[in-house]
Amino acid sequence: MKKELRQIAAIFQDEIDIASSIASTIRRRNVMLAGLFTFFLFASKGIVEATLSLPPSSSSSLPFLRGGGYTLAFAPSSSAKPLEKTKRSPILFSVVVNNLDKINVIGSKIQSETAKQWSGLHDNVGREWGKVTSSIAKMFSRERHRGAEKLDEVLRTFQAVLNGNEVDTAQLLKACRAHLLLMKSGGAALRVVAKDMETNLNKAESLFRKLPPKEGRYLASLLENERESGIHAGSELKDASAAMGLLWIRRSLAFQLELYASLIPSDGRHPKDAAMDAYYSTLSPYHGWLLQKAFPLSLSQMPERQVFIAKFGGREVDELDGESEREIVKKLRMLVATWEPIINTWRYEFERLDLEDTRRA
Repeated sequence: MKKELRQIAAIFQDEIDIASSIASTIRRRNVMLAGLFTFFLFASKGIVEATLSLPPSSSSSLPFLRGGGYTLAFAPSSSAKPLEKTKRSPILFSVVVNNLDKINVIGSKIQSETAKQWSGLHDNVGREWGKVTSSIAKMFSRERHRGAEKLDEVLRTFQAVLNGNEVDTAQLLKACRAHLLLMKSGGAALRVVAKDMETNLNKAESLFRKLPPKEGRYLASLLENERESGIHAGSELKDASAAMGLLWIRRSLAFQLELYASLIPSDGRHPKDAAMDAYYSTLSPYHGWLLQKAFPLSLSQMPERQVFIAKFGGREVDELDGESEREIVKKLRMLVATWEPIINTWRYEFERLDLEDTRRA
């Protein structure tokens, strides 16, 4: 009797261990491994049935296979040795048969849980795939805008310069500093303009840092404070003054406004021709003989429009496609539209304070 009980315990211990492994596997969402365990469980059930000479109707379904329908049926082969010679205990036979229903219940639960896990896995895969496709879309969007950060910063900072009818000094200087970086990335053609602008920007920043915040908050108050200090001789500005620096920065931006506007139409003039026209209308009247010879020489190095557009977009020419070109041109159009009221207000303040120095440099 003790021997038979040990045999029964051994049989069901194996099944308990298998069921435990399946449950643990399902909790870890390892559905494929769970399916493998389930296969062995039901295969073992079929073998037990065949070994115990159970009726042929007790075939074993494999529930872990989607839709079910696959069965294992074990029948003794005609050539097999008679099983009657194997000595079986009636008690062991009865216990196993009586517990087959329990095994079927366990199998049904495993089938149901596995189906839930498959459904959950499907939903998770769908969500993750959605995240992947969204990330890919964002990646391509970033790629289209890649390299245009400098142009974006110039546009963003200049859009914050006007505060009603007042020019915010701190924001203006910040925007000019951002634009200086963009100009330096524009190639050799704009290096002379960039160098001149940097010198004048340093003059304006020097005074701004010395003034109390309230006195230098707006362009008008900064210019008034400097004029009242007596450093200018009427409309003749001191060279090392904020007013002189800001005067030439404004003229430089007026030149660039005309140049950038010429880049907007795809069938416009060559940038070299547009730059020369812009120079003669904005800077040449205030340049002496030497600058009038040197400046046009630097402008003669202006590249093709596509090269210019690509550089402002932070790209190589062969990376410039139709969509990215339209995006860069759109930003240039916005920048030109932003500059116009700023430059007009800027010029008005200089003329109102009689600081429009027209001497040639």
